[in-house]
Amino acid sequence: MKRYQWMGIMLSLVLLLCSCGTDKEVEKKAGESTSTPSATASVMPLISEDEAFSEAEKIVKTMTIEQKVGQMFLVDLLQLDASPSVDGTAYKATDSMKQAIIDYHLGGVYLTKENIKSQEQTKKLVQNLQASVVSGSALYVAVEEDGGGENSISAKVEDLKDTGYVTPKEMGQNMTANQIYESGRTIAGELTKIGINLNLAPVADLASDQNPSYAMRCLGSDADGVADLLDDFVSGMREGGLSVTLKTFPGIGNVSADVTESIAENTDSLMTIRDTNFVPYASGIQAGADCVMVSNAAYSKLTVKKVPAFMSQDIVTKLLREELGFDGIVMTSPLNDNVIENNYTNEFAVVEAVKAGCDLIVLPGNFKECYEALITAVEEGRIDEKVINTSVRRILQNKIQRGILVLE
Repeated sequence: MKRYQWMGIMLSLVLLLCSCGTDKEVEKKAGESTSTPSATASVMPLISEDEAFSEAEKIVKTMTIEQKVGQMFLVDLLQLDASPSVDGTAYKATDSMKQAIIDYHLGGVYLTKENIKSQEQTKKLVQNLQASVVSGSALYVAVEEDGGGENSISAKVEDLKDTGYVTPKEMGQNMTANQIYESGRTIAGELTKIGINLNLAPVADLASDQNPSYAMRCLGSDADGVADLLDDFVSGMREGGLSVTLKTFPGIGNVSADVTESIAENTDSLMTIRDTNFVPYASGIQAGADCVMVSNAAYSKLTVKKVPAFMSQDIVTKLLREELGFDGIVMTSPLNDNVIENNYTNEFAVVEAVKAGCDLIVLPGNFKECYEALITAVEEGRIDEKVINTSVRRILQNKIQRGILVLE
């Protein structure tokens, strides 16, 4: 049996023991903190998975195709502003942003340092954005926070420094399992208190000397070791109330080229990827990850055509969905990366992503163009509306179960 399958079985047994009243046991050094999640910090599902599924199904049946397609986009806030600022910042929710959220029944927004300058400002921004949604809806409000390093929002905004500046590489080298778990909880606490409900992190890939800059974002290079640490990191974030995204499936740790600029290629065999990359992803999924972001890179041994992984049904549906058993939300990599914009039209990229099995379109280069392209593809029969229904059900189910969308 494959190693990650055994891991799934072992993790299931651990969860079963925990449900019977056994606390999470972690080997600790002398003097190390022994704190566990408090009642206020730990956020358990507010509604069961079955109930959330049922309620989401009911909502989907009442939605128009336009409303359903809108839920499938996570967009840059500036794209919603009819008169964006010259300096590219957007610290307040403008009337045109609010109207766009209503008109498109938008699924979520992604915030960057151009939207965040202080905790109070961000909290007010998010409150105003959420207040603009129509009844029966709610926004994902996402950032990217590894815990430290140049890609983390905390490293770019001084007022968010409480999330810490420890890179995942440093976590893996220097922290115990319990410390990594607590780091996850800290990140979740700092973000959720200002209204952020979705983290486009952590990286679940394995570090490699072939990509040293990306290795800073990885918890390590050993598959089993990273799997264990990822379990704790994801659990900490989740129990702190933050929805979590594993990235970037099926792994870009050993891809030396910049995957945001050109169609980089991973030439590993499927057997190699199963024995390495799949191990931490299986662990993160078992730990409760809400989403998985699929890579921009191409995988020549896994697909017939050289296309970004998120456009491949072999990778998204056959491997991630069927082999790893992930039934959460599958995201594209950002469509506004140069590698996508320089090689594909907006229409092609968004349609191929959904046909491959993706649920959430992340940062389209031109949101309105992609939105219209997806509606047209359904109307012309190139995409079955049942595919859209399933994706939107997953999104709404997750929002309901995580308390983002509160049922009246």
